[in-house]
Amino acid sequence: MRRFILPAAGAAFLLIPAALSAQASLPVETLLDRVAARLESFNPKSNWQASIRSTQIELDRKGRPERTTVQTKAVAVIEGRREEDILSVVRTEDGVTRDITEKYLAERRARWEKYRAQETARERGKEPARRRSRLGMRVEDFAGLLPFSPERRTEFSFAAREGAAPDGRLLYFLDVRAKVKDVENWEGTYTIDASTFTPFHARLTPSETPPFVKEIEVEADFQVFEDVHIIPLRTWVRINAGFLFLKRIRAVSEEVYTDIRVTR
Repeated sequence: MRRFILPAAGAAFLLIPAALSAQASLPVETLLDRVAARLESFNPKSNWQASIRSTQIELDRKGRPERTTVQTKAVAVIEGRREEDILSVVRTEDGVTRDITEKYLAERRARWEKYRAQETARERGKEPARRRSRLGMRVEDFAGLLPFSPERRTEFSFAAREGAAPDGRLLYFLDVRAKVKDVENWEGTYTIDASTFTPFHARLTPSETPPFVKEIEVEADFQVFEDVHIIPLRTWVRINAGFLFLKRIRAVSEEVYTDIRVTR
């Protein structure tokens, strides 16, 4: 599978050779306890703002770029609730680049109105309730899916390795596999700062893919601000989905956060 790495301004990516990692000296249960405690220490109702550059590359069946859409957005998280303002949308297709901001916003409003009408119908009992899809979730919403709490651990198996970052920092690599296969049980590898027990990088896939999804992979980088706010720096998603006559979605998307400001 060909993988496209999108350029990310202002983001530093950590590349650590596998040969440098070894079995962790810290027992896995102790590592899980300390990571869980660290995550509990963060403010669940953070207030922060950032600029986002969002790039989506749609691929053809051979994995070649077909269409690229770039959005610039302003995001504000108030008491843990996220709000976005789309500033511009530019699309490149067949060598032609166009500003489609107004068209995109109109289509987005139409989708939102349709969604609200469906939700209203379900609340009135006219349509059956649906299980919430996790595919549309933002990074901030994944807290309930993390495997570190004692309640969640029973559904996973863990293996820990340790290694050094290029600057000499000690790191833990926590490999997570789901014992119970489910769309909400994500597995993969977390990279953890050994001095603070903060997970700052994750590469994950659902242990069971949702209906009509062939594959999905997620990566995320985080940074801690003022020791109590954990904020995404970059997210990366690759998805291959579709069913029979429906249009197949093959896409790679990346969001890069800059100008991050913690507010009061």
